[in-house]
Amino acid sequence: MKLGWKKKLFVVTGILLSTVLIIYVVLILTMDKPPIAEFDSCQVILGKAKRVNADVYSPEYYKIAEKKYQAALIEWKIQNEKVFFARDFSKAKELILTAILKAQEANSSSGANKNSLKMKYLNEVELLKRKLDNYHDVFIHLPLKVSVRKNYEFGKLSLEQGLNAFGKGDIMLATKRLNEGKMRIGVADKDVNALLKEYFNDFSKWQNQFAATIRQSAQNNSYAFIVDKIKHKGYLYSNGKLSKEYDVEFGRNWIGDKHYAGDKATPEGMYRIIKKKGDSGYHKALLINYPNEADYATFNNRKRQGLISKNSHIGGLIEIHGNGGKGDDWTAGCVALTDRDIDELYSRVSVGTPITIVGSMMSLSELLN
Repeated sequence: MKLGWKKKLFVVTGILLSTVLIIYVVLILTMDKPPIAEFDSCQVILGKAKRVNADVYSPEYYKIAEKKYQAALIEWKIQNEKVFFARDFSKAKELILTAILKAQEANSSSGANKNSLKMKYLNEVELLKRKLDNYHDVFIHLPLKVSVRKNYEFGKLSLEQGLNAFGKGDIMLATKRLNEGKMRIGVADKDVNALLKEYFNDFSKWQNQFAATIRQSAQNNSYAFIVDKIKHKGYLYSNGKLSKEYDVEFGRNWIGDKHYAGDKATPEGMYRIIKKKGDSGYHKALLINYPNEADYATFNNRKRQGLISKNSHIGGLIEIHGNGGKGDDWTAGCVALTDRDIDELYSRVSVGTPITIVGSMMSLSELLN
């Protein structure tokens, strides 16, 4: 009797163990598995993206890819800490697939973004170069504060450093240097604009004056000489057409009209040569009829308004003379050319030749752009 029950117990135990084993095998076979292949694939794609600097040129995609990859790793760890049959890697799979997608986007868009940054950089370099050209061609003559000149020079140096970085393929450093230069030149431009804005209120008057002078040259088949203060140029017209241009220098306080004797300012207006001096203290000289009637009227009006002292005098003896080429504005209010240039100009003009001095022959917007 006892053996029969033992046999039955053994059979039941065997059945139970077999059932448990079958259940265990089924659980093993059906349990959720971690996305190992996907993780390996994501690592490879992220590596490729890193090598093409996607973290720099496509940071929005690259950062998401890295964030999703790290989140997938954390989720994998959380599931591994559970009992094997309770593990669920579906969230980890979703995260790693998103990471792969974003890594692929980062990889593919990096090259396009880099090219786009290159084009944007080169376009902005051209704009900055124009501003620097304006400074060196025009604004360098302005009586600017030291800080303004330093800002322009800093901008020039930043541009050179940026171009050097660009040549080495470092677009981000090149762009950084470009932006530093743009900021400093922008500050300098504001100071220049403030200086010139009020001065150019007289542009319409200047425009009428130099246009009338050119017409007079054309109508009389004669010479006329126009001085452009901003450009620091003197333009010789013959029969209404530009014949020659010269570099010129002025008095130290050349921005604005001449107010009184001794102010170191060069007058503005329409004049004519009244005397040619072949033997002058400044090589050769062409004396103009400053002050004329318009100058006297303006001078007396300024006195009445209290803009200048009642004891001031209008001055005179304004010439176009030699001894120039110093690279600075140094005269007492005259217009200076090199000796070679005054020799040439002297030989062409005569007493009565129109001499017009204006602030600029170009509008402020034309100069700034």
